[in-house]
Amino acid sequence: MRLRITFLALLLPSLLMAQGQSLNLPRYDQKPVHFGFILGTSQMDFSYRPGTAWPSTVFGVETGPQLGYVVGIVSNVRMNENMDLRFVPTYAAGERRLFFDAIDPSDGRRKTIERRMESSLIIFPLEFKWKTDRIDNHRWYVLGSLYGQWDLASKAKVVDDRIFKLQAGEFGYEVAVGMDLYFEYFKLSPQLRATFGQGNLLVNDGTAYAQALPVVQTRSLAWIFTFE
Repeated sequence: MRLRITFLALLLPSLLMAQGQSLNLPRYDQKPVHFGFILGTSQMDFSYRPGTAWPSTVFGVETGPQLGYVVGIVSNVRMNENMDLRFVPTYAAGERRLFFDAIDPSDGRRKTIERRMESSLIIFPLEFKWKTDRIDNHRWYVLGSLYGQWDLASKAKVVDDRIFKLQAGEFGYEVAVGMDLYFEYFKLSPQLRATFGQGNLLVNDGTAYAQALPVVQTRSLAWIFTFE
């Protein structure tokens, strides 16, 4: 909710500035190909499905979403007046946390046990962008994409029961809503984007924590600015 409020608060002044002025970049959207880059922040999190046979030493689990950052390069191909095809190779970095209500094997006491997972993601999304007709110096859009990614920081093969291990590879889809704002020399496109991983990230290493969560998938919410 705070991200949505920030999104609207930042958009409103720009939208007001764009109204009542001369048309900026009038032929920009007629170009067959153009390029740009993205910068943003993301809140990285998990979706999980608890196991049917819950380990006797684990009583509950909660996620701890953390802020990260996103950078990428945009290659945009015009398909028609209201649709673009985009390839946006992206690097995203951040950290996710899981908090287990469990018995600590080191001392036999019940406590909250934290597991931190750092991620350095190389993401390859293929995006479809649907745009409204241009109104003065702005237009709204929605975006859908399919992606595959690889985690350079994955510890899937590390032998250590103190680590909650994640697979390196994953795939999924993203949806976003945003606005194109046309300025004199560039186009700025803020967007709010949600990511839904479809692969299972869990590495089943036989620990009670892995047995408690047989399915773990990516969920994230990102606030992104595209400059073109």
